[in-house]
Amino acid sequence: MDPLDLTGKIMDSLRLRVRGAMAINRWWISEPNERYWVEVTNREDIGTNLLAPQVDDGGKPYWSYALVREVRPGDLVLHWDKNHGPGVVGYSHVRGEAFASTITWQSRGTYGRQRGASDPEPAWEAPLGGYRRLKHPVTQARLREIEPTIQALRDRLREAVGSPLYFPFALSAKRPLRTAQVYLTKLPLALVEELPELRELRQTAVSEPHEPEVPDPPLASVPKQRRKATGYGRQRDVQRRQAIERYAMDLVLSHYRSHGYEVEDVGAHSPWDITARKNGAEVHVEVKGSTTTREAIDVTEGEVRHAEGISTCLVVIDQIALDDDLHCHGGRWRSWSDWSPARGELVATAYRYPLPVGGHGGRPTV
Repeated sequence: MDPLDLTGKIMDSLRLRVRGAMAINRWWISEPNERYWVEVTNREDIGTNLLAPQVDDGGKPYWSYALVREVRPGDLVLHWDKNHGPGVVGYSHVRGEAFASTITWQSRGTYGRQRGASDPEPAWEAPLGGYRRLKHPVTQARLREIEPTIQALRDRLREAVGSPLYFPFALSAKRPLRTAQVYLTKLPLALVEELPELRELRQTAVSEPHEPEVPDPPLASVPKQRRKATGYGRQRDVQRRQAIERYAMDLVLSHYRSHGYEVEDVGAHSPWDITARKNGAEVHVEVKGSTTTREAIDVTEGEVRHAEGISTCLVVIDQIALDDDLHCHGGRWRSWSDWSPARGELVATAYRYPLPVGGHGGRPTV
């Protein structure tokens, strides 16, 4: 068999993954940045978990419930609140793998009301954490303003990866945009990129969210072909990153000096960046610089542990201008005194994997 044919068959088997009697079109499997979902709900405890029965009222697997098993740790779940808005009011991070659970379920609709509340029945559950309300909720009215763009995006994605997409919104010529009457849906990255209100999500749902060199084009501008993973949000140019970090550090050092502090750059050998001393008091400062607008930052385990144990001031300077000669200027200052990051709001963006024993020395046998 041709190796390319074999690779294609393997990818098809991964994309169409059978869940019981149901096949899921996992069109996002080869796109590491496609990590967004939408929970459509009227529950009051938003952000606690994803929880859905394993089968529908007729006893059959249902794709929107089965999607709970597809989320992965680090994914972002947007919460569409039917009671307040309606619209996307906030988001949470998936904190662990989905698992079998139970639910006491009251289905909606005429049949569901006649059926009444169920006894505890098998369910799929995925733990969530770090719930945050959006500064600017994405309302149904807002989405209707860009409905033609959303429809074009959906159509191009469908042409590229096939159906079903598990799209969050129902679109038709007869009625204006509305949310799909389901529980969990898949939100394409291209739609996240289309909405400025969701900028903070683009920074918290990617691994190593450093400065982008060139933003990826939206899906709507790439017709009739599958978008490739591009590592959106990664900073590949080490010199650029170092110039930004050095500029931010120099600004903070100068600030403390101007207020009579003796300052020391300790970042090369300590889990914080600056030690500032004045009148016998000592301040530890953590500095982050960025050319983008930051709603999230990278922190190491060492930085977190240090801030948990010793009072630390966090200074973030974003919106820094950087020219082709690596000269920086400007920037927006924000600071948090006595900063201590809450563990529940941290998002895993990398893992350390201990290599198993028994590896073969030398090159692999082919």
